[in-house]
Amino acid sequence: MSYCQLVVFNLGFEEYAVNISYAQEILRIPKITRIPNVPNFVEGIINLRGKVIPIFDLKKRFGIDESERGIDSRLLILELDGIRLGIIVDDVSEVIKMESDSIEHLVNEMAGISKNSIEGISILGERIIIILNILKLKTEIFKYNLQKELI
Repeated sequence: MSYCQLVVFNLGFEEYAVNISYAQEILRIPKITRIPNVPNFVEGIINLRGKVIPIFDLKKRFGIDESERGIDSRLLILELDGIRLGIIVDDVSEVIKMESDSIEHLVNEMAGISKNSIEGISILGERIIIILNILKLKTEIFKYNLQKELI
């Protein structure tokens, strides 16, 4: 039986997760430098120990109601195929370990989120956790040719 570990975070009132192998660190949200003429879900860039990191707001990307960033808002730094990027989340709640077989894979698009961006759904008791396919999401984000502009 194979297991996976997931970093669970909140966007609005929903719980999302990414595979922990992509997570590099979790930070309080620093000052973000805005970049002109980029899609609205691109928040800008930060300087993280001398490296320029592009920052994305998944709530804007997924069309989730935007609320003010609170004291629990965090920046989740991910490394994907050698590219570091940050995603703004409302709260990072926990790391969970689950059986890979317990993830229900989706075949249809849901709520404006490309099915390619979702790895699957996991049900833990009364909780539903949407597991993101972060590599496909990265491809979707960078289809706007941001990689050359921001990195």
